[in-house]
Amino acid sequence: MGDVAEEEIYGAFREQALALEEGGADACCIETMTALDEACIAVKAARENTKLEVVCTFTFDKTIDATFRTMMGVSPAEMASALVKAGAHIFGTNCGNGMAQMIEIVREIRATDKTTPVLVHVNAGLPQNRDDGIFFPETPAMMAEMVPEIIAAGANIIGGCCGTTPEHIAAIVRAVKEE
Repeated sequence: MGDVAEEEIYGAFREQALALEEGGADACCIETMTALDEACIAVKAARENTKLEVVCTFTFDKTIDATFRTMMGVSPAEMASALVKAGAHIFGTNCGNGMAQMIEIVREIRATDKTTPVLVHVNAGLPQNRDDGIFFPETPAMMAEMVPEIIAAGANIIGGCCGTTPEHIAAIVRAVKEE
């Protein structure tokens, strides 16, 4: 947003990636990104300074014209192209969407890049406010039912984000094994 110099951003991401590597991590996941410039700086800082596998995911929302964009206006296709150039080993999407919306996002990513592994960390549906707090409507069975479709769309790694529980992950694992 212009408040911090690129060199400062790079340095901060470099420091974090080095600490992860020093601590024994095999990979780093730069997630919930919305801006291409920041994400690409983070990927480059990790790639240029460590031997870590570098994963980067963006969060997308459906717009009024039924396309997916980040709050900074980045499409899944733009994300994929930029992250390939930046050197990400794996990229994808996390948070903000349930399984059905993630299927659409993965399809758009795969239309742009056919080879880079795609990671998807799915919410247990779109969060809803209730009197007793936030509720995520997708049950483990509902999420598992859509696993074949998200794999067919091109997802290589499927996990959970907001609202998912161990039961959701177990159901996803069973569905993947059945594929």
